[in-house]
Formats: sequence, C-alpha cells, structure tokens
Amino acid sequence: MGLTTQYLRYVSSSVFGVIGKAGCVRFVTRFSQQGKYVAVPACEQVLIWDTKRGAKALTLNADVQGVVTVVEPRPPHRGSLDNTHVAVGYSDGSVVIFDLTVGQPLKFAGHHSAISSLTWDPQGMRVASGSNDGEIVVWDVVSERGVVRLKGHKGRITRLRFLQHRSVVVSSCIDSFIKFWDIETHHCFRTLSGHRAEVRDFVLLKNDTKLVAGSLDAELRVWSLRFSDLDKKLGDAVAKIKLEQEDESYEPPDKLPHLDAEGGATMPTVDEENEIKDDASILEIVKMGSILRSQGDKVCGLLTDGHVVACYGTKSSVDMFSVLTDEEVEVKIAKRLKKQRKRARETGEEFEEDATPKLVDEIKTLPPIRACNKLLAVDAFLDKTGIVKLVTLHVDNSLAIYQKSLDPKDDASEQTGFKGKSEPTILLDQPGHRTLVSAVAFSSLSDQIISASGDSLKVWHRADTQAIATIACDYALSLVIAPGDRHAVIGTRSGRIQLFDIVSSAMLEDILAHESDETETDTGVWSIALTHDGRGFVSGGSDKMVKFWKFELVRDELEGRGKRLSFMQDDRALKVADQVTCVRCSSDGKFVAVATLDLKETLYFMDTLKLCHELYGKSLPATCMDFSTDGTLLVTGSKDARLRLYGTDYGDQRRLFKNAHQGGVTDCRFISKTHLFFSCGHDGTVKQWDADNFQRIITLQGHSGIVRCLAVCPKGAWVATSGQDRSLRLWQRTNEPLILEDEREEERRREEEEQGGNLVTQRPVIVGENVSQAVRPSTTTHHTEKAVDMIIEALIIYREQLEGGPSVAPNQLMTVVYKTSDPLKFVLEVLRKVKSSELEEAIIMLSLDRILELLVVLKSILERGWEVELAGRILVLACRINLSQLLASAKAAPIIHALAKLLPEKLNELKDMVGFNLAGLRHLADRMEQRSEDQMFAEATMKVKSKQQKKKKRDRAIKRVLMTI
Repeated sequence: MGLTTQYLRYVSSSVFGVIGKAGCVRFVTRFSQQGKYVAVPACEQVLIWDTKRGAKALTLNADVQGVVTVVEPRPPHRGSLDNTHVAVGYSDGSVVIFDLTVGQPLKFAGHHSAISSLTWDPQGMRVASGSNDGEIVVWDVVSERGVVRLKGHKGRITRLRFLQHRSVVVSSCIDSFIKFWDIETHHCFRTLSGHRAEVRDFVLLKNDTKLVAGSLDAELRVWSLRFSDLDKKLGDAVAKIKLEQEDESYEPPDKLPHLDAEGGATMPTVDEENEIKDDASILEIVKMGSILRSQGDKVCGLLTDGHVVACYGTKSSVDMFSVLTDEEVEVKIAKRLKKQRKRARETGEEFEEDATPKLVDEIKTLPPIRACNKLLAVDAFLDKTGIVKLVTLHVDNSLAIYQKSLDPKDDASEQTGFKGKSEPTILLDQPGHRTLVSAVAFSSLSDQIISASGDSLKVWHRADTQAIATIACDYALSLVIAPGDRHAVIGTRSGRIQLFDIVSSAMLEDILAHESDETETDTGVWSIALTHDGRGFVSGGSDKMVKFWKFELVRDELEGRGKRLSFMQDDRALKVADQVTCVRCSSDGKFVAVATLDLKETLYFMDTLKLCHELYGKSLPATCMDFSTDGTLLVTGSKDARLRLYGTDYGDQRRLFKNAHQGGVTDCRFISKTHLFFSCGHDGTVKQWDADNFQRIITLQGHSGIVRCLAVCPKGAWVATSGQDRSLRLWQRTNEPLILEDEREEERRREEEEQGGNLVTQRPVIVGENVSQAVRPSTTTHHTEKAVDMIIEALIIYREQLEGGPSVAPNQLMTVVYKTSDPLKFVLEVLRKVKSSELEEAIIMLSLDRILELLVVLKSILERGWEVELAGRILVLACRINLSQLLASAKAAPIIHALAKLLPEKLNELKDMVGFNLAGLRHLADRMEQRSEDQMFAEATMKVKSKQQKKKKRDRAIKRVLMTI
C-alpha cells in the first residue's frame, strides 16, 4: 500500500540565549592571548566567548545525546601559550576531545553515568575522567584508547588531579575519601580519610607537597605530602623482621607491608614507641592545619594556578589566598621569630626557636571578591603583571571578569572596595535573558524572534541568532506581535498590558488591565491573543474577565510629530466563572475560546459573545490551547499530561492523547493551513502530531528540563522553543521525508540502547588485570557494533576474492566505496575506518574463527610493511583477549609462530626509522639554534659598530662647533 500522507522531518537548527549553564568555566588561551577567551558549557555545546567583544568566538558541538557537565582545557606546551585541545564531559558518560584549530572531535565511551570531573596530565597526553557512579577511567589521547578503569570510590567523583612528576592521579569523592592511584600498577596505594563529610574539591600546591581540600563547612584542611623511598622502607622492615626471627620471643607480626581492602600498600599504625608510625609505604601525609573561609556554606570549587588559590561556595563570595614563595616564607619566619624573641625578653620566659614553616607562613589570606550574583563556577589565573583575573559564571546566565592585585600597596586593590559588591571589569549579559523565558513569538516574515522573560524583552535575528535589541519590561507572562512587526504587546504578572516599539526599544503604553482581588495569590495577565483581523487583541487574567482591545493611531506627544500605535479597551467584556488560564481566537473570526481554572474550556461566538460549547472532562486545568487555521479543530493541553482534540462544530472530543507529555503540557500550536500541531511539556520534549489520523509524528529532544513555551512561524518552516535550561532553540523543517514506521522503529532501538546502557555490567577482565580495581576502560556501543559488522563483512569479501582468484570481478564495495581492487588493501582501509577508541571493543566482540582470519590478514599486511603500528596493535589486542582459545587451537599455532617472528622485525624497522628521523630533526634543531645564536651575535656586533659610528659623528660635530667658536 502506498503512502497516504507524507511528512517532513524537523531537525535542530541552532541553540542560543545561553551564556553558560553547567557549573564550570575555564580560561582558554588562543592566539597567545591570555584572559580574553573563556570556555563555558551551554547545554550540549561548549561556547568560547571573546569577553572583550562580548561575542562567541567558537562553538564546539560533538552531536552527543547529553548536556555538557565539565570542560577542561589542555595544559599549554612548554614554550607555547595556546591550548589547542579541550576535554569535554557529557551527561551520558561520553568524553570528547576537541581540537580548537582543525580536525574532528575524538570521542570516548566508557562511563554509564554523567561525567563529574576531568583532568589532563602535565604532558597533555592522558585524560582522566570521573563520573557519578564512582568510576575513574584514564584515556590515552595519543593512541586514542582507554588505559584503565579504576574502581574504589562509592559515590560521585568530585575532583581528579594528576601529580606533576609522578604517574599518579588523585581523586576525591562524596564518600569523604581522597585516594592516590598509581597508573602504572593500576591500584590505590593510599587513602586519605581525614574528612567527616564529603570532599567537594581539592588543589595541589608547591610542587605537589601541599594538598588543600574543602568540604561542607567553612574550613579548608591543609595536608603535607611527602613521597619517601619505598625500597628503603621495605629493606628496613625486612631487616627488622630478620632480627626478630633470631629472637625466641618472635611473633608472626602484622607489621609487614600489606594491601588493604582497597588495594593500597599500607603499613600498620602502632604505638608511639615503635618507629613505624605512618600507615603508608610510599606516601607520608601530615595534617598541617586549617584555613577559615569568609562564608560558612559548602565548598563548590577550589582552583589554583600555583600562585593564587580561589574558593567559592553557593553564595556570591570568592575567597582568595596567596601561596607565598620560599623566599617570602623565609622572610615571614624571620619576622615571626623576631617577635617571639622580643616577647620572650619582655616576659623573661625561655624561648625555643622553631624555624619550621607553619601554615600561616606559607598561605596568606586576601580580601574576598564579592560577585554581582550567586556563583555557578569560577576560574582564575595570574598574569605577568601580578594581576589576578577571575572569571565568574552566575546563576542568572551572566559572565563577569574581575581583577585584583596581589600587591597590598597597589591602588587598584584599594579601589575595588571589597566591603560590598566588587565591580567587574567585563560583564557579559546581553546574549541571554537573566530570568526564564515565558513567551516567544515569530515576526510575520519569520526573520525575527521576540522572547519575553521576567525582566526584559529581546529581539533576535533568526539567521545569526544574535540579540539585536533588549528592552526592559515587567515580569512577562504572554506575548503577541502586532501587525507590521514593529510593536509587541505583553501581559505581565502585575496585571498590566505593555506596548513596546521594537525599532526604537521604547515602551509606548503601560495600562493596568486586570486587577485581581487582594485575596488572590496568583495574579497577572495570563494570556493574550490577536483577533482574526489583526485590529485588536483579547486578554484574560486573574480577575475572571476576558477583555477586548483594539489598536488605534494616536499623536506622538513625546516626539511631537507623526502618529504612533496605541490601544484602547473595547466596549465588550466577558465575565467568566474563574481565573482565565488561556484565551484564543479562531482565524475565521467565528469563535473565542476561554480556558479557566474550573477545569473547563468554553467556546463563545465572537460577534455576540454568546455561549456555544462547554468542554469538560479534565482532572487538572488547561494550560494551553489553539485553533486550526480553518477553525474546525481546537486542541487543548492540561497539567494532567493529556492533549485533547475537539471539533468546533459540535463541541465533541475527537481524540484523547494520553501521556502526551509526562508532568503536564505547557504549550501547543497548530501549523498554519494544516491540521498538524506541535506540543511541549515538562518532560523536556517537543512533539508533532497529526490531528486527522491522530498520530504522533516525531519527538524532538534537546531541552533539559521543562519546555515552557513554543512558537511556529507562519509558514511552518521554523519552530522556536524555550525551556527551563534558559536556552532558545530553533527547529528547522527539512526536505527529508519521514516514515512513521521507520521513526517508531528508530525510537524503539534508541530506547533499548539506553536501557541496555543502564543495565550493562562489566565483562570478565582480560587475563593479568586486577579484578578488584582495574577493569577494561571502554564499553560497547552501537558504534562498536557497526565497526564489528564492517570488519566481518571485509573479511568475508577478502576470503571470497582469494577463493575466486584473479578471474573474479572485484566487489563493488571495494571499487566504488574504497577505490581499490586489492582485497588486502580493502581490509586495511576498513580497519583504518574503525575509530581507535572503539577498536578494543570491536576485537572483543569477534568470534574465534574471525580472529583466525584476521590474524592471517594481519600477517599479509605485515609482510608488505603496511601500517605496521596499526597491525601490531590489533595483533596484540587479539592475542591478549583470546589467549586461552588460541593456545587450545591447533590452527592458530603456525600463524602465531610466524607472527611472533615477523612482528618484532617490522617493529624494529619502524623503530629504527623513527629514531633516525628523530636524530635528524634534533640535528636540524641544533643547527637552527647555532645559526640563530650566530645571527644574534652578528646583530649585537652591528649594533655596537653603529653606536660607535654615531659617537664618532657626534664628536666630529662638537669639534666643528668648537673650532667655529
């Protein structure tokens, strides 16, 4: 049977109106400029803002089904300032590495819950990611694969940091523990349990010798870290045991180093008389003291650049601490000892000099910076001039940059005035609303979008999604655009109706339209709708009245010339039984529909205002409704999560859509001149429906949280939505046809993947890995399954081509897609297409017979010297994963023996080539350095000669003047 109805697909076009969403903000250095560019998460994108111009410099999007939770820029290379890579964590557990210059994003899939923390190692070669499920995965960015998954925490990972000079990652968790993980041995060798509540964040200072951690109180705890010689400790312990064995009173002691339940190498804690006091065999941790913050709320973040430590909580205050250098610490200790000597001389008491640095000698408290609003995230760095720059992301969707001098004598530090709110040097707030958007509308030409919120009205250019006008207004609840696209009318929470001129950004009228009783808690103009002819509008509010207004032209008294648009109340008005939640007028001018809080909608005749139909049957009030263009259908949405479709001729219910939106329906709109309509609700989705055959066409996902309002452009090519995540989204209609059966099948597949991802368990680990803590880092996804299918298909075609001989025509997949007639090259190209991050899971999913075929192909590839590194990695993975099966297989023995001899030869050849090239590059670098030094000396010699010549000329001139005199 052929298609009776053809639908076109809507896709996400752009996201705008968000400056920053998640609790993360980072300075990014681009083009050798520090303190200018800031990377901020914005829903599923990462925005890089140019703070000086107040514009977006770059948008990073990886097409991941999840919102960005954390952003971490790569540390700059030695001698360079540019951070060319950024690691981004998503709520679906994905980790994406973006290259800010060129190249595709690198995706890693290894977590089953949202990413909570990311960190780079000092060399920028590895990334460690922590998630809400307490797992830590270390990724190798160069080889594009996972290194290890570390399991030991119970709860959300709050912070990860690498040590500077050791292959150790430190992690903190809400389980109140800080763990030290050795990446080489894949185990936790020390657990710090000095906190009573969850550890929110920590920083490492002074070459990883100090650890500052914050919890749920106003106290920052400081710990001293010292790595000792493990071999020496073990040797002393063994020597002591031998001496005890020679004694008759020897007891098999518990003083030997052992692995605790968490895998840490520990030494038991004994009495003070024993020499072994620390429970760690390699790391000694001593608590130095605590630092008090200015606020008593929980710590939300700690950050440092090595010189300054910034701490912020849920309030607007940022506590600042200066980390003193060794020279400054010595000066401070000398001053402290001098005061103690003086006090001892005055009191006559004995004084013992203690030159050991204390906490007050190493960390200095600075005056806090008070931001203009509550904080979401903070980042800081110290520039070359000694000025600390702080970027703060606020809860009201704004971004600010503050500056502070570390020199107390600097006038700039005194002018900032830390008693009250600090004045930001840069405030970025124009590209978004400060409060939630409550209404959105299109212009008649669909080239502009007008959005209204609790404090402002913004006009957006649809093509480039830039705010071209911002007008201050009261708390807006409803919005319509007057004919001509020049004026906007809003209804406010205070019961007023305001008219704005969009071009001049001026308010023209402000009239109290609906004044409710003093006993009413919910007040305001809840709904406004244009009449069918566009000459007026209808408003309904909390005063149980539906009022009619008409536009008129009045003389402009302010300008003194010409006329301007205004509106006045019509003689007609309609009294209803309860507060009005929504009002709509049909396009044919026949009906006006009014929804009230008494669980019913009423249809009135537009000309006489007589009752036509009353629509009942809801358990909760209706929140939205809309007429079709021909006026024959009325769709309503209510808080009971249902959509109802009525016919206006008899007032009969045509269809009831149960569970249309979980939590309730917030808005619904018909597409002009069709019976298709859109709806949005509390479940964060936007759905398209067909009112003729009562089918759900498509579900658009992208918002996180409630979708509060939507608007459809006059021709239906664009749909604009706004949600609780403060984002405005555009959905564009494409020319791609949509088949309902295929769409339902795709939704079922996606749902099965999500359920499977939530229920997935770790497979048995590879032989040789630690079962308790270290498991495989990667997980199976649908991309991995596609890669497996590609490899199997390539092996089948390869076998068919070899069995057929030269007489068989090459497969079309080889010649058309991969542009080759060689079966071996075809298999190699397919292996190249598999992403390196998905290669391990793809090899694991292959059966043993496919592994044997793959080994034969790899042997041929190595014999020809093609892609030795890729072939060697696949070979090692295949043998390591299937070791037991290969040992028991008689067919695998000759292949393994041949590869065992072939692979080292090819790898040594590759190693020699790389070593020769590296030596040549070093030689060229030395030649360039020598040439530059020679040039530098030559330039210095030329400068000296020129100075001497100028001096001689000056002396000659003076002699001539003297001779003349």
